[in-house]
Amino acid sequence: MTAAIKASVFVFVGTLAAGGGAARAQGLQPPPFDQGAPSVMRPPAPPPPAPPPPAPPPPAPVAPAQPPPQARPAQPPQPQPESDYFIDDPKVYRRLGVRISVPPPPKPGAAPAPEPASPPPARPVAVLPPPASPPPAPVQPIPPADTDLGSTTIVRPYTPVAETPFQPTLPRLKLSLRRFDFVQLGASETPDGVAAKETFNSFAVDVYPVSSSVRIGLTSSFGWQSGTFVADGDYFATQSVSFGGQYRDLGRIVPFAEAFAGVGYMRRLQFERTIPTAFWEFGADAGVEIYAARVGYLSLALGYLRPVNGFARRQQFTSVFVDTWSLKLGIGI
Repeated sequence: MTAAIKASVFVFVGTLAAGGGAARAQGLQPPPFDQGAPSVMRPPAPPPPAPPPPAPPPPAPVAPAQPPPQARPAQPPQPQPESDYFIDDPKVYRRLGVRISVPPPPKPGAAPAPEPASPPPARPVAVLPPPASPPPAPVQPIPPADTDLGSTTIVRPYTPVAETPFQPTLPRLKLSLRRFDFVQLGASETPDGVAAKETFNSFAVDVYPVSSSVRIGLTSSFGWQSGTFVADGDYFATQSVSFGGQYRDLGRIVPFAEAFAGVGYMRRLQFERTIPTAFWEFGADAGVEIYAARVGYLSLALGYLRPVNGFARRQQFTSVFVDTWSLKLGIGI
């Protein structure tokens, strides 16, 4: 049947080839020449339309290809007849294969295997909030176009450290030296009969149990006649009380003013004879104390002083006094 189909196809293809060649030969044949007619070129006649191609014959049915035979899986070797797994029927053996044994059920007395312990429940984990992001840095202004960015200078205002104002420790103790004028006793050597002056120096220790805006002091002093000392001159010893005020808000300079009064003993030497007398004084001082450190100062004061000397004369009590200025220098803490 296949050979007949092939022969039919070849005959059909040959017929088509022959018909196409004849048509091409007719189209290429020159037109007939007429001698009496004018020589006018005629357009060639259009070629006849080609016949439509014949419909192809239906394909011959093709038999489905047979799949190759599959090889059967090799059977395991048959156990020996004396074995427990031997099957005496060959057909059953080919279908079922080698006999297998099922494990026997567990004994009723055996305890079941313990189930694995379930894991403990997971503890809830506290979810912390994310840390707060720092505030954004302030936006720096954009410099103008003509600014050289390579040499930009950041100017910050300088804030000097605030210095603690100086607070001095107010006076508690002071050692001082005072100089003032007094009068002599006995016959006057001046033409007008006025008693002659006698200069005294006194050394004092001032203690201030109260020292603030108001200060109260106790002064112990010892004085002697200038140019002489205890051996051949006059001397005195007194105890005084002072009351005054001071101002401490000027830093290292503390101005003060105080009034004082005191009493004591004074020895007079006249005609090489010792005469015990009484001595008292009162006055006022005004000055400043200059601090070299928080504790420690120099004192300078100018004062008015009225010393009085009283003694017995011809069974009468007589006193002499003088109004004078004094200068007081001291050092203290």
